[in-house]
Order: sequence, then structure tokens, then C-alpha cells
Amino acid sequence: MINRRDLLKWSAVAPVLLGGSAASFRKLPEGVDALVLDTRHVRRGLAGPMVHAFDGDVTQLWFETLDPLWRRPGFVLGGITGADALFVLKRLAWDRGRRVVSRSQLPARHGSGTGPLSWVIAPVHPSVKV
Repeated sequence: MINRRDLLKWSAVAPVLLGGSAASFRKLPEGVDALVLDTRHVRRGLAGPMVHAFDGDVTQLWFETLDPLWRRPGFVLGGITGADALFVLKRLAWDRGRRVVSRSQLPARHGSGTGPLSWVIAPVHPSVKV
């Protein structure tokens, strides 16, 4: 489970990710096993071994990556997405014993409406923890 200290680290990383710095991907926040980025809100071209990008539709990411990972115990996922993608991931996570344990609104890029959300989805039941 993510503790308060790790969540504060995550909150510090999120604004850097929105700025698109490749250096920010050298180390994920402690306690986060992978990062999901919605390229509608974060620049393209950012990559890392446990960074998964998608363009609004999480279907392929779910079937190919997240579902197999969430079938194993203890996998914690962080992300920066729109509210629509988080809604879908939140529903899928429920079936795998995970919940959104952190969620915060980020500023919109160039003042364009509502900004993305940074969030963490983690196991919430002892049977799915490491």
C-alpha cells in the first residue's frame, strides 16, 4: 500500500511529467510499479521501461498490459490521464481488488478547460498484497 510519503513524492513528480521532461522518467516514485500516461494530456515521445502511453482509449492497454499485471499480487499503478480514462481504469481495477488511493486535479495546459488527473491505483485487500 502507498504511504503518505510516497503520495507526496508522486504529487511532486506529476507537474514535471506534464512538462515533458525525459529526466523525470529515470525513477518512478517509490511504491509505484508502473506509470500510465494519456498522450492527450502529456507530450508524446516520453518513454521508460514501465511507462505505458495511450491516446484516450485504454482498451488495448488493459488487455495487453494491465489485466495480466493486476492478476498478480501487489502491483501499484500511477498515472496522468483524463477523468474519462480514469473512470474506466477505476472500474476495471475494482474487479482485481484495487482502488484509487490517491487522486488530484492538475492544471490544464494552456488554460484549455479541465486539466488531467494524477492518481494511484493500489491493492486494498490483504489477499492481493505482496
